[in-house]
Amino acid sequence: MDLTFIAITVIGVLITGISKSGFGGGIGVVAVPMMAPFIGGEQAIGILLPILLLMDVLTIRIYRHYFTWKLLKPVVPGIIVGIFAGAALLGVVSERGVQAIIGLMGIWVLAQRRWPVLGGAGKQGSSSGPLKAHFLGTMGGVGSVLAHAGAAPMQAHYLTLNVSKDVYLAQMAVAFGLMNAVKLIPYAYLGLLNPEIGTLTLMLIPLAFVGTWLGRWLSKRVDSAVFFRIMMVLLAVNSVYLLGRA
Repeated sequence: MDLTFIAITVIGVLITGISKSGFGGGIGVVAVPMMAPFIGGEQAIGILLPILLLMDVLTIRIYRHYFTWKLLKPVVPGIIVGIFAGAALLGVVSERGVQAIIGLMGIWVLAQRRWPVLGGAGKQGSSSGPLKAHFLGTMGGVGSVLAHAGAAPMQAHYLTLNVSKDVYLAQMAVAFGLMNAVKLIPYAYLGLLNPEIGTLTLMLIPLAFVGTWLGRWLSKRVDSAVFFRIMMVLLAVNSVYLLGRA
């Protein structure tokens, strides 16, 4: 196995773990693009899915007391639809086209935070309507299936709500866990969960624990106001990165 590929995979998984438990998945999108040049995008998402599920379980366990079903419910129908729509589009629609849409969505959210009137709100922090939540959930599901890139739409939903840092991280963790659990169905059907990738997946399991622990350690040491500024910066970086790849 190529040592460069192993090193890049290790870095990508660590970044994803830190991102999931510490910053709501804001930069976790980098792992698949980092691995794809070596083994292809579809095999990369197959290798990462079990690791992402483990990270989701660990992160949900950390933030379980802050989770609120009322805040997750509006995006669930869209997530389910988006995952199966994304599975139908896998190998048909350009992954970069989807990344461009998600990147533009992130830029739009940043614009709304700067000028709330663009989102139809009188002030920053107003809640998203049901249709907007369904749409963002759908885009999150599609992006998650095609490139494990469902973070930006979920950020677009939860960053416009007036919630605490821990509530935000709890909602993001459960949303990611739901996405990744449901993705097992189309991925298994499409043959992306290849037993041959099991050895590498097992090697990455310790990194899931390390990355998740580091993310939580960092989040505890960041003030809430600073945290949300960091989240907006990460959303900007994430969006620009996706647009750049597209």
